[in-house]
Amino acid sequence: MKKSTIFLALVLILAGGCAKQSVTIGRDSPETEIRKCTKLMDDKDFEEAIQCLEMFKARFANTAIAQEAELAIGDTYYNKKEYLLAAESYLAFIKLYPTHPKRDYAHYRAGASYFREAPKAIDRDQEYLEKAIEQLATVVRRYSNSAYFNQSMTILNEALKRVARRNFYVGRFYYRTGEYLACLPRFYIVASDFPESGLADRSLYLMTVANIKLGRLDDARATFSKMSVDYPSSKWTKRAEGKMKSATK
Repeated sequence: MKKSTIFLALVLILAGGCAKQSVTIGRDSPETEIRKCTKLMDDKDFEEAIQCLEMFKARFANTAIAQEAELAIGDTYYNKKEYLLAAESYLAFIKLYPTHPKRDYAHYRAGASYFREAPKAIDRDQEYLEKAIEQLATVVRRYSNSAYFNQSMTILNEALKRVARRNFYVGRFYYRTGEYLACLPRFYIVASDFPESGLADRSLYLMTVANIKLGRLDDARATFSKMSVDYPSSKWTKRAEGKMKSATK
């Protein structure tokens, strides 16, 4: 036999000996079996861990640990950075177990998953950002005593700022191209729904100027009045005052 043939045979034998054994579930108690899956998760063998957890759910379907396995599948996808699959898993858990004591965690993780999937560029589609806000707001509204309340609030605030920046970005685009009617709704959303974004006073200023350019002086006065009350020290309020004086001479 040629040396190359012998060498190839040895490689194949060694590879077979080193190959991972497929995990089997069902021989021992649920408490013992789930450890096989959690070890795979700890070792970052994510694909094997997901298969293990799926087998565990099928074998011990009517146990409380099977519910935890459902949640662990979401965690495994999350750690694998497959955030859409993670979100779907958490939402499936919520649907299957609507009274489970860890549903606040599932809402929080679903929101965090969608947030991570959403593009950071504000000129990109923000469908997942809206879904993130929905899930995180659920934690804030329903579970004020949750251990995940503060984390949910932090991500929610960042998500809301992104929405505000996107609306401002679109509004400013319309403003710069002279489409003043189109810019007004966008700036209004920023000013009314996102006062903590840091863009509300500037949005009101641009609304004031847009209304002046449209010849809608009553609307301009109303917007400027709101600025004067809500942001009396803002530089944008002072600029709006100058615009109003010029428009009403």
